[in-house]
Amino acid sequence: MSEDTSDEITLEDSLPLPGPTTTVLGPHVEIDGDVYIDGDVMLIGRINGSLRCKRFVLDREGELEGMLVAETAAIWGYVNAEMYAPVIELHAGCSVEGAAYHEQFILDREAFFEGKSRRYENPQAMAPAA
Repeated sequence: MSEDTSDEITLEDSLPLPGPTTTVLGPHVEIDGDVYIDGDVMLIGRINGSLRCKRFVLDREGELEGMLVAETAAIWGYVNAEMYAPVIELHAGCSVEGAAYHEQFILDREAFFEGKSRRYENPQAMAPAA
C-alpha cells in the first residue's frame, strides 16, 4: 500500500505563528467599521467594514464584508469584499464574492469564487486610502 503524500494545504498550515503581533478575533467578535492591526490576524468572528493587516487568515466560521488590505490572505470562510494582497489563497469550502487584486491568486478546485480577479505588481497600493 502506498502512503498518501498529498500536498493539500490545511487551515492549520495557514495559521499565523502565535506571537506578540498575532491577533485572533474569535467567534464572539463582531466589528462594524474599519480596523487596522499592525500584525497578523486570524478572523473567526465577523467584520463588516475594512481590515488592514499583515498576514490574514479567515477561518471557516469567519466572515468579512467590505475591504481587505494585507500582505497575504488565506481564505477558508465567507468573503464579500474587495481584496488587495500580493498573495491571495482561496481554499476548499470558502465562498468569496467580490474583487481580488493580487500578484498571485491560488484557487482550490473546491473553493467558490464569484467576481473579478486582476493581477497587479503592487495591489496594496491600489486600495482606497484609509
